[in-house]
Amino acid sequence: MSERARVEPVEDRALDVEVSAPEPIGEGFRPYHRFMAQLTGAAGAPLVQRRDIIRVGSVTAILAFDPAADCLVMIRQFRLAAHLATGKGEVVELAAGLVEPGETPEEAAHRECGEEIGVAPRALMPALTFMPSPGVSDEIATLFVALVDSTRVPLDAGAPDEGEHTRPFLVPVADALAHLAAPFPGVFSNAFVLVALGWFALNRARVDAFVRACGS
Repeated sequence: MSERARVEPVEDRALDVEVSAPEPIGEGFRPYHRFMAQLTGAAGAPLVQRRDIIRVGSVTAILAFDPAADCLVMIRQFRLAAHLATGKGEVVELAAGLVEPGETPEEAAHRECGEEIGVAPRALMPALTFMPSPGVSDEIATLFVALVDSTRVPLDAGAPDEGEHTRPFLVPVADALAHLAAPFPGVFSNAFVLVALGWFALNRARVDAFVRACGS
């Protein structure tokens, strides 16, 4: 009789694995590499996997919050993948982007907030890190809560030299959190938004303490 599952700590762990050098199989919006990985499988048998990975690396995401108005600032942006998958290509998003070489995630968050929302944050609170799709990409995101003045947010933003156009809009906090409990299939599908709102709902007391510490 095989062993049964048991209670274990909930944490990601390192694993003894041999990984080949990356084999480039595509260069485009993001590099695309093939790897061979060998590790131990069931009953100690060797397990060999061929995996093709989209190389993204470190990104930052910003949940912009105006405590005076008790609202969040989100953006709408066209995403071809969403258009192909659901027909709804103008996706509700957070301001987000790559951490450029030489930048810290916090510096990237400050820059991306200014570019995609149109206003710079006056304070940033680190929230969490997460991988949106570890089965196919090495993207790892650092989420910040940014304190902003929503009265200064423009109708259009984005970095034209990067070929992007973002449309910022305001959402009362109560409305945004209510969407987390919306019936299937929900009102938006972006994992960054869902993760950020879930974290905000669970950590509102910490956010409020941060706001008070910043003098608001």
